[in-house]
Amino acid sequence: MIQPVVYDPTTWAGFGDITVSAATSPKDKSAVAGWLEAEHFLGSFKPVGHSLMHIVREDGAPVAVIQWAACAYHLKDRDAWINWSPLQRAKRRNLVVNNVRFLVLDSARRPNLASKALAHSTRALPDHWRDHFGYEPLLCETFTDIELHAGTCYKAAGWTPLGMTEGNSRQRADFYVPNDRPKKLWVKPLRPDARERLCAPVLDAAHAAGETSGKGAPLPLGSAQLLPLSEALAAVPDPRGGKNKHWRAGLLLTLVALGLLCGGQNLNAILRHAARLTQAQLRLLGVPGRRRSPGSRVWVYRLPDYETFRRLLSRLDLDAFARTLSGWLSAHRGVLPAHLALDGKTVRGRLGTVVTLCDVHEKVPVAVAATTEAGGEQAAARVLLRSAEVTLVNATVSLDALYTNDENARIICQEKGGDYFISVKDNQPSVKKALLKELEGPPLLPAHRSRATAK
Repeated sequence: MIQPVVYDPTTWAGFGDITVSAATSPKDKSAVAGWLEAEHFLGSFKPVGHSLMHIVREDGAPVAVIQWAACAYHLKDRDAWINWSPLQRAKRRNLVVNNVRFLVLDSARRPNLASKALAHSTRALPDHWRDHFGYEPLLCETFTDIELHAGTCYKAAGWTPLGMTEGNSRQRADFYVPNDRPKKLWVKPLRPDARERLCAPVLDAAHAAGETSGKGAPLPLGSAQLLPLSEALAAVPDPRGGKNKHWRAGLLLTLVALGLLCGGQNLNAILRHAARLTQAQLRLLGVPGRRRSPGSRVWVYRLPDYETFRRLLSRLDLDAFARTLSGWLSAHRGVLPAHLALDGKTVRGRLGTVVTLCDVHEKVPVAVAATTEAGGEQAAARVLLRSAEVTLVNATVSLDALYTNDENARIICQEKGGDYFISVKDNQPSVKKALLKELEGPPLLPAHRSRATAK
């Protein structure tokens, strides 16, 4: 049972006993919806996902209602402020809750009541949310319309403004349309170390139940980036002949690209990633849908089968695909991250090998090259490193033993202005011998000692 939270009135001069309780009974929920419909300019709110209604009472009489619900999927300023990766955002969105409605009843309005009711509700939220959903959230967010409100009560209650939104409204799951009404974004940490906890490698037990697998398959890109990616990949020539092409090449290549960005090692892994996408994600990507039954209002979105992908990829110009994807990644990411790793992935045998330059921290590719030639991985790696889209100034590239050779080192250091960290194994005896001999000498900096690990 969710217990009300009572605050000592002596700390709030001029106010009686302030009680915050969760509206869990049908009677309380109906009362909250009725107040919002009658007095809030947006009316009541029908939530998707976890939601909680607070009734704030003074001396037993309702004075305010506050509704909490799921946070926005993607907010540039919020995500930058938290500093989490796209995969962390996908998995930990439940730990951020949105104040979607706040109403001080007309009959109770007076100075300072709004900020005090909001402060009480925010303090009660972690305990009530845990009792109701099994975990404590870490951050609150909300939006204020600058044409209607200055957000003074949020400022007085300790909320922080992070900037303005781009002026989009959410229409169905993970889909946004312009509304030409930018809002001010506010956030309120529920713990002093909320940001550190949101970005921690492992969540504390109080919050772990709020972490998901990423709402279906994790999407490493924001919803606003998916359509431009699909449009860019649609420019890759479609090698399939004939007119009966129900599945657009751009859509198929987008699904392949997303699988690669999430670490897919082969076509089967890429398709397993696609199979985890939710219906909302498939609709967002533009997968064709059909009604569940004649006259039904429910649409169902299904993926193409393995053979559809195989027919396209077996004939595809992989170089054109890699160039297009690398160019798009470069245009949207700017200068590459400071710690990169070079790796090769074989996409189902004869379909080719994709060599990727990966962001070590986010574990997603930032540039790719491809080859269908047997043993062509080394050549593809050099094409990738020399690519105009790849900037290695002030970057360190990690390479496994397959790529340990003079030419790759020369490209990284002399041609591109970067540094490298290489692996040397026993099957490279001359290189290993020279390296160990070099390490036997005095260190470059007397205060440091060098260590070598032989494999």
